[in-house]
Amino acid sequence: MTIGSLSKTHWGGLRVGWIRATAKMITELTAVRVAADMTGSVLDQLVALPLLEGLDRSLPERLAELRVRRAALVRALQRHTPEWSWQLPPGGLSLWVDLGEPVSSALSERAAAAGVHIGRGARFGVDPGTFEHRLRIPYTLPADRLDEAVRRLAAAFHEGVPLTPAVRRPHWVA
Repeated sequence: MTIGSLSKTHWGGLRVGWIRATAKMITELTAVRVAADMTGSVLDQLVALPLLEGLDRSLPERLAELRVRRAALVRALQRHTPEWSWQLPPGGLSLWVDLGEPVSSALSERAAAAGVHIGRGARFGVDPGTFEHRLRIPYTLPADRLDEAVRRLAAAFHEGVPLTPAVRRPHWVA
């Protein structure tokens, strides 16, 4: 079975994907899908059609652009926040950055005041406190904007008043 999506190759709001599998598996998955929500957005599917037709031409350029932007984000993080850690993902549109302490909610609020709107890590976990020590930083913007965003994040993080941890949990959770 293989799974694909246009949300990573073109833009996140386009929720059109596909599955390649055996006929039996597709039949079983379709039955589950119909019970859950009947169908995807017709408008999204109409937008997706020309993108799919040109995927062989546009995908290599898009992947190269994302790799350049990912490298720019890594350089900005190394320059402005060397105490944070991350691992390069094999794909996707974001880096999960470990802040070293459970303060992503407080940091995202402080960063918003500095003009950087970023989802706190806890937003992506079901258990309160899960991912509270992480930020999910997308690398979909141009390099200069990524550098400026990380500079502002770092300033918010290092601002004189310590960030208040949202939860008291062991660092190793999630």
